[in-house]
Amino acid sequence: MSDNYQPRKSSSTTMIVIVVLALIAAAATFYFLRDDAPAASQTVTAPVGVPQAVATSSASSVAPIQEYEPPQPVAAEVEPLPSLNESDSSLLAALQQLRGEGLLQLIVPQEIIRKFVLAVNNVAEGKVIQEYRPVVSPPPPFIAESYTVMIEGTAAEQERVSAKNFQRYEPYVTTLSLIDSDAAVAVYRRFYPLLEEAFNELGLKKPNFHSVLIAAIDNVLAAPDVQGDLLLLRPKVFYQYADPALEALPQTHKLMIRMGPENARSVKASLRQLRARLVAQ
Repeated sequence: MSDNYQPRKSSSTTMIVIVVLALIAAAATFYFLRDDAPAASQTVTAPVGVPQAVATSSASSVAPIQEYEPPQPVAAEVEPLPSLNESDSSLLAALQQLRGEGLLQLIVPQEIIRKFVLAVNNVAEGKVIQEYRPVVSPPPPFIAESYTVMIEGTAAEQERVSAKNFQRYEPYVTTLSLIDSDAAVAVYRRFYPLLEEAFNELGLKKPNFHSVLIAAIDNVLAAPDVQGDLLLLRPKVFYQYADPALEALPQTHKLMIRMGPENARSVKASLRQLRARLVAQ
């Protein structure tokens, strides 16, 4: 995959790009490809060409967080920074000025900063949170489709991720592309002290929130680019990737694959530009 791929319509940077990243990540449920309908059968049949082997990679392995200097505080504030507990209305007002069409409709408007910090920390660890999410979920349901293949002259039904499923993530990716980058930089710098305060509340032995943010970006950028059909198994209630190597990936990587190659490329292109800006601050 070429690194010259450009994000859709505009270059989006800093906090709001990661806000949208958190939107995408936090919007998924904790279980991969959850479908609340009961499984028709408990029998597992491996699709053609998928070995029933146990993958050796560990989904829980997380690279150590490298420490980065956080952004300098904003001088000469026009308006005093609110307390963390009273920050929702001020942050929503700031986000409204970013020209990200539909952004406010995606955000759960209570305790935004705390939820955002928690989501980013989970992304840095390769996890996707289910509860206490900063945004609304993509519209249900997850869409799988069946198709027929011939195995030694016998027709067999298999399932794969439907391309229609990728459309569930379009509002998040489109919002990402429409954000005003200069305004986003200002929002991140202004509210960074509150982000750091919320991060310190977690009591983690990590350098600072800025470093965790960059680690979250790196985790998403490390997700593999997967082309072709995504074959599925459904051993119980929830779908799984039929390829054991994909099923063993961290939850964040599974989600990037789940949103579709075009959406994933657009998000990654924006994040590469964002990371360069964050490290240079």
